[in-house]
Amino acid sequence: MATYKAKSIVLKSYRLGEVDKIIKLFSIEHGMISAVAKGAYNFKSRFSGRLELYNVIDCEMSEGKNLDIVSQAEIIEVFNNISSDFYKFGVSQSISEIILKTQSEKSPSEIIFHLLYVVLRQINKCNPQDNTTCKKTLLFFIARFLKIMGYVPLFDSCSICGSKLDDKKAVSDTGNLIFSISYGGMICKTCSGNIAGLLLIEKECAEILINLFSSKIEYIISLRISDKNMGKLTYILEKYFLYHMDTNIESFDYLEKIEK
Repeated sequence: MATYKAKSIVLKSYRLGEVDKIIKLFSIEHGMISAVAKGAYNFKSRFSGRLELYNVIDCEMSEGKNLDIVSQAEIIEVFNNISSDFYKFGVSQSISEIILKTQSEKSPSEIIFHLLYVVLRQINKCNPQDNTTCKKTLLFFIARFLKIMGYVPLFDSCSICGSKLDDKKAVSDTGNLIFSISYGGMICKTCSGNIAGLLLIEKECAEILINLFSSKIEYIISLRISDKNMGKLTYILEKYFLYHMDTNIESFDYLEKIEK
């Protein structure tokens, strides 16, 4: 069997039979990998503690017919604060599910791997019970992931007619900006007349939304975001993601439940 090496992040694992473990990895060299670690649940397994969720590992694999086989695994970095914090784990599950449902087997993306690593590292180092920073990190991830995949909303021109947006054209009669999830961005007042499902966004919230797609994570973490804007941004980004990526992320609903 052909062998290969992969620097990977463990995104999912479950038991196969009595002693084997199936793992889902996202690697920098090979993209998504589905593999089995034989004997991982044995008391004296050589994989003990190495294949836990969100560990960053260097592993050696052998190609298999349905599942590749983990031959060796060495820990590079451990994000053990995630699994010990209920909210951190929920946020990380949402991020993992996005990767698992959108990335193909053996299709590498160095930029997505780097994004995944950066956000998990940020979540891991958040202070206990600092749910706000964790949520900002999730919003940053969703926005930057959409950008990588080519789904950045239009902010400076109308998504329907293409006209440049200034304050006169962009602002509704209520003083808010007009946004369409289905059309993929801002809408001018002229085009908004007979379109259903439009969202009105206050200017402050719109500025944060733009920054989520363009600014570094350190800047996003430093922003003061009100609970109202946090809720609005979460709604917009999640609905925008689900619509344009054409997939369902069950963890979004789970995270909403544990936030209540």
